Amino acid sequence: MEFWKAILGLLRRILIGPPLVLASLAVGVVVYSVLPVHYSADVSLVLATPVNGGTIPSDKTKQGLTNPFLSFNDALKTGASIVILSMNTQDVWTELGAPKDGPTEITIDDGRSNPNVLDINGPYIYVRVDSESPATATAVLMAARERVATELFKWQKALGAPANTFITSTDIVPPAEPEADHSLNWQGGIIAALLTLGVGFGIAYGVVHGRARRRPDLSSPPVVGAVLGAVQQPALGPVQTPVPEPVGVPLGVPVVGPVVGPVGAKAQAGEPADAPEADEDSSATMEFPAYRGEPLAPVPGFRKASQDDGEG
Repeated sequence: MEFWKAILGLLRRILIGPPLVLASLAVGVVVYSVLPVHYSADVSLVLATPVNGGTIPSDKTKQGLTNPFLSFNDALKTGASIVILSMNTQDVWTELGAPKDGPTEITIDDGRSNPNVLDINGPYIYVRVDSESPATATAVLMAARERVATELFKWQKALGAPANTFITSTDIVPPAEPEADHSLNWQGGIIAALLTLGVGFGIAYGVVHGRARRRPDLSSPPVVGAVLGAVQQPALGPVQTPVPEPVGVPLGVPVVGPVVGPVGAKAQAGEPADAPEADEDSSATMEFPAYRGEPLAPVPGFRKASQDDGEG
């Protein structure tokens, strides 16, 4: 399931899916046009007995005529089988113009390869020629048709049959003009297109996942924080470290720490840092008397203070 999801994801990408589909279609069209077109032609024959039958009577006055349509029997089928066997050899095919491993193929059987024949129990001989040239297909088909008659005559003569009882071959379907067969072109084009599409998606899948593995993992919080901090923080100078407040110092007493200048200011080498001027009223310059346990002087009364003020 994950594989098909990845393929659909690649197909939806503009830079991967449409170019691969177009490339596969182009390859299919090229293969379809490059493959040669085959032309096929065929002929169907049937064997028949002569009208006077297959026997010569000794009494010529009793000799009668026989309808050939009523003479189809197993004997004729056997004769057709003999002719078919004698013609299905490579030497005969080469003589007819269909050499081994050549562009022309020839088929000779009892009609089982012909979809139009419903019953193959009759004395039929079917010849089909497939070639890249229509002229070659026609020439080989006519040569095979004549060879059937020759083989039939040769075998009957070799067996010593009377000439007026020879079986003859008749065309059921005469030889027609060769027809173009594009089935091989369609098969080659479709297979080439599918192979191109599959190989293309395989290469794209490998490249995309290879880049994903080499890419750093930015989903981890420390890495993300470090990267974002490095990108967002401008170069403003040294970072100030806060001075911790000492523990146990009474409230109101200032803590004297190191003096830090403004951010970005650089102290010149060899020059002491200027300390801030102390204010007279500042609590940092006030001195407090140390308590030694001696009794303090009594505070003057209100009246004496008033007299002193008047005297002054």
